[in-house]
Amino acid sequence: MHTTQKTNNMEEKKEQRKFEFTLYLNDNIIVQRFFNIIGFNNKAINSMNFKYAIDENVELIQSVLKDRALDFITEHQRHFLETPDYEQNGSKDMMKIVVKHDGNVIAYREWDATIYPVKVRYTVDIRQHIYELITRIQKCLCTPTKELETEYLGYSLQVQ
Repeated sequence: MHTTQKTNNMEEKKEQRKFEFTLYLNDNIIVQRFFNIIGFNNKAINSMNFKYAIDENVELIQSVLKDRALDFITEHQRHFLETPDYEQNGSKDMMKIVVKHDGNVIAYREWDATIYPVKVRYTVDIRQHIYELITRIQKCLCTPTKELETEYLGYSLQVQ
């Protein structure tokens, strides 16, 4: 009976996979979290469900940045009116989200960060949203195959 319990524990550990969520500004890590997914369905990676989950995560982060930018612009309104390029520098800053599974990139999104004031983009704080961002990915990647959208415009998204 004791060996059966060990076997079950080993099977559970095999079931868990190492995943990584990272948010970057250029090549600088802003947030990085490692997590596991119990009941991981490999087919979910090539599904519209996963695409939608990552898109929702990007929208959440962009919304947080937009809200902070609006607060900052309102607070420094006079400076923005007097100097059109106030709080901008010549950099071509880019925000990136990368999701990895066992070291391999399974999701990547990149967008222009220069639309936010320098102070906002250099002081990004999404700590209160980490749980929501990671949970959305976890729920999607353990979705049963029968519930996945695996076709787009009549083409199969599944890699053989």
